[in-house]
Amino acid sequence: MRIAVFHPGAMGSKLAAQLVAAGHEVHWVPEGRSPESTARAEAAGLIGTPFAEAVGAAEAVLCSCAPQGAVDIAVQVGRAGFDGLYIEANPLSPKSLREAQEAVSQATFVDAGVIGPPPTGGPSPTHLMLSGSAAEQAAGLWAGTAVTPMVVGDQPGAASAAKSSYALYNKGKAALAVLAFQLAEKHGVTEALTAQQVRGDASSLQDPSLPEQLRRVAWRWGPEFDELAETLDDAGLEGDAARALRQVWTKLS
Repeated sequence: MRIAVFHPGAMGSKLAAQLVAAGHEVHWVPEGRSPESTARAEAAGLIGTPFAEAVGAAEAVLCSCAPQGAVDIAVQVGRAGFDGLYIEANPLSPKSLREAQEAVSQATFVDAGVIGPPPTGGPSPTHLMLSGSAAEQAAGLWAGTAVTPMVVGDQPGAASAAKSSYALYNKGKAALAVLAFQLAEKHGVTEALTAQQVRGDASSLQDPSLPEQLRRVAWRWGPEFDELAETLDDAGLEGDAARALRQVWTKLS
């Protein structure tokens, strides 16, 4: 199958590389992208193609980018008249997901969410949550690869909810660890904090350099927490909890 991917970031490039490994012809659009994106695309075996050609000839489009760019990509692809399989693999709130789906109204829309690290065949699995009428078709694209598709519903929204639930726990825990290290450093007790890593629920406290390590993803995780807050609001839950943790990523970035 001929597939267009937007964009080959840290996750998108690895998802696309697994599509190449499965025998698909995968294209990307180099215009306006960084040298780092070009290097990732080349390493993944992607074919650089102008936008109109990439979308016009594609049978499927995979959108995997920072959440703040997802709806804009859907709008661009929709305006190009794309009517194939559109896989939206970003952590979006129900509102943003609806906007993306409406933007590609001629396409067959599949909601997707990635849980785990970029797929490389390592020990930690990469689960690709999928929902929608064509979720099984989308799952088949990664057959035999390091991606483990999981069909979680027949309507868009289920996959995003599964992703959001885990992201709230996993990245929320990371945000709390950042705050804990910052508080401990302020009072000169970092060593006492890291000593607690021996406890079964304290693995995040192993490395006091965690705040600095997470600085490189804070620009992306911050908008993800904006979407998480709206997702919690939509479910009648405490969206303000995610808004408060969002400030951790705001300050880091």
